[in-house]
This record gives sequence, C-alpha cells and structure tokens, in this order.
Amino acid sequence: MNEALWELYQQVCQDEMVPLPEFVRRLAAGEWGAYPKADVLELLQELETMMLANIQMKMHEGRRFAEMADEVSEQTHAEFEKLTEFVEGAFP
Repeated sequence: MNEALWELYQQVCQDEMVPLPEFVRRLAAGEWGAYPKADVLELLQELETMMLANIQMKMHEGRRFAEMADEVSEQTHAEFEKLTEFVEGAFP
C-alpha cells in the first residue's frame, strides 16, 4: 500500500469529510500530484474490503442490521465498481 496515498485519503476523506468519489476525481485531476493507477486501485480495493467487513460486523449487532446487510453490501460493491471503472479510464 502506498503510505502517502493512504495518509492523503485519511486526511481528506476522514478528517475533512470529503466523499470518496470526490476524492478520487480530485486525485485523477492531479490536485495532490501524480499517483500510479495501480496504487489508487489498491487503495480502493483495501477500502472496499474494510467497508464490507464492517457491514458484516454490524450484521451481528441486531436483526435490522442483518436484514440490510446483503443490500448494503451489494450497493457498496457497486459503488466501488464505478470508482474502479473511473480510475481505469482516468489514470494512465
């Protein structure tokens, strides 16, 4: 994992509350310098894995969460597919 990219993600998305799609668009525009496509794809894969794991953990916290887990997991996966497609086309 590219540590500089991970730290940038944490600063921008977690600290400044910038939505992930906006972060990825700004990253593609070179706002923070150039990052290799492979590093950005690796970041997205790691984030998706973490989010899906969190959904699965929440599933055990109650029936309501369990009922929503599959749908939320599918939505999350679809969002990351869109971001991955964008990165594939936007980065050299």
